[in-house]
Amino acid sequence: MFPSTADPAEIWITLGILAASAAIIGLMAWLERRPRTDFAPRLLPTTPILLVFGFIGLLALVHLLNLYGIHTGRGQ
Repeated sequence: MFPSTADPAEIWITLGILAASAAIIGLMAWLERRPRTDFAPRLLPTTPILLVFGFIGLLALVHLLNLYGIHTGRGQ
C-alpha cells in the first residue's frame, strides 16, 4: 500500500490533514448556505476559512502525490 521510499507516519499525517481540511471545507460550505433569519453579521467569516483550508487541502494532496512518487513540480 505504501511506497517503499515514504515513511508511513508521514503518509498518515498527510491523509489526516487532507481529511480534516475536507471536513472543515464541508462544514463551512454548509454554514454559508444556510438560510439567514436576520441581517446581523455572522461571527464566523466562512469564505476566508474556506479559501485557507482549500489551499491547505490542495497542498496536502500535492504532498501525498509526491510521496507516492508522482512528480508535480518543475524540474527535470
